[in-house]
Amino acid sequence: MVSLGEDDIEAVVEDSRVTLVEFYTEWCGTCKRMEPVLETIAVDTDATILTVDIESNLETAIEYGAQNTPTFVLFVDGQPVKQLRGGQTEQSLRELIARYSD
Repeated sequence: MVSLGEDDIEAVVEDSRVTLVEFYTEWCGTCKRMEPVLETIAVDTDATILTVDIESNLETAIEYGAQNTPTFVLFVDGQPVKQLRGGQTEQSLRELIARYSD
């Protein structure tokens, strides 16, 4: 699992065929509950899991339409293909990644 620091999001998503990005805030309870789910998925998938703190990366969040937390954006070959808002189950995230990983 990668946390976006000073890197440009485009540079990170272009390095992986499939990247799941979570836009979150530190104070979001649902985001905190999603953290172990994302860590588990990151361990056994080829997809890159990237977390982006909206408060530190506001322009990036606005660019990708992340107005609520958490917001998940799936990138395939560097392009956003799917957006999910709110808490998700581990199974739904795994199925989303698998759908685009084949």
